[in-house]
Amino acid sequence: MIDLHCHILPGVDDGAKNLDEAVEMAKVAECEGIKKIVATPHMFRGHYLSENYGIVQEKNKELNKALREGQIDIEILPGAEVHISHDLIDKIKKKRKALVLNHSSYMFVEFPSEHVFSGVKEIFFELMSEGITPIIAHPERNSVFRQNPSLLFELVQMGGLVQTNSGSFTRQYGGRTEEGVFRFLDLNLIHFIASDSHSPRRVNMWLSKAVRKVAEKIGEDSALALVNENPEAVISDKEIPYFPDPIDPREKQKKIKIPIPKFFFQKK
Repeated sequence: MIDLHCHILPGVDDGAKNLDEAVEMAKVAECEGIKKIVATPHMFRGHYLSENYGIVQEKNKELNKALREGQIDIEILPGAEVHISHDLIDKIKKKRKALVLNHSSYMFVEFPSEHVFSGVKEIFFELMSEGITPIIAHPERNSVFRQNPSLLFELVQMGGLVQTNSGSFTRQYGGRTEEGVFRFLDLNLIHFIASDSHSPRRVNMWLSKAVRKVAEKIGEDSALALVNENPEAVISDKEIPYFPDPIDPREKQKKIKIPIPKFFFQKK
C-alpha cells in the first residue's frame, strides 16, 4: 500500500517530533504492508513552514537514509499539505515544486475544520488552469462539507479529488466524522484513503483496518484501489484509474420515497 498523506518528517510541524519517532512510524507502517509514504508537512497553516522549504528536502533525505540503515523497506517521497487561501495561486507560482506531491501535478488542499470560504470554486478553477489537480484533504473533518455534501460533489465535478483519513472509518474523530465519511463513500466521492498520521502511538490511524471496513461497502478491489492504484497514479503523475461516477446528493435525495401508511388511503 501507499500512504499518500502522513506527517512523518521529524521536527517540521505537529507530526513526528524527532528522527527516532519518525523511524518508529515507518516501522509501524511497514508492519501494515505500506511500501511508500508521501511526507506531507503543513504549508501556510499558522507558522508551519510558511517559507522554509529547504528543510523539507533535508529532512526527507535524512529520514530515507535512516530507514535504509535500519533496513526498513519504506520509501519516503516529498509532498505537502497546503492550507487553502485567497493568494494560493501566487504561492504556487513561486514554490510549485515544494507544494505538489512527488513533483507531480497533484496537490493536497486543506480547509479549516469549520469553514469553506466563498470563492473556492474560482480557486479550484485557477489551480486547474495552472495544470494542478487539487486533492481535498479529509473533507469529512470539515463541518461544512459534512452538512453540505453537494458542495463536495460540485468540486469533484469540476475535476477535484478527495482523500479521506483511515481513522475516520474507525471513529478516531468521533461519530459525526464517521457518519460523514461513509456518506461520501456512498456518494462515490472518495478517491484515496491515507493515514494523516502524526505519531507512531496512534496505530489505529493506519490503513488496513479502514480498508477492510470500506471493502464491506464497495468491494475489496475498489477498496484496495484507494490505497494502491490511485496513490500510485498520483506519485507517477498519471490519471487515477479508479474514478467511480460521483452521485449528486440532491438527486439521490429526490429518489428517496417516504412510505405512506396504508390507513391514509382507507375510506372512513
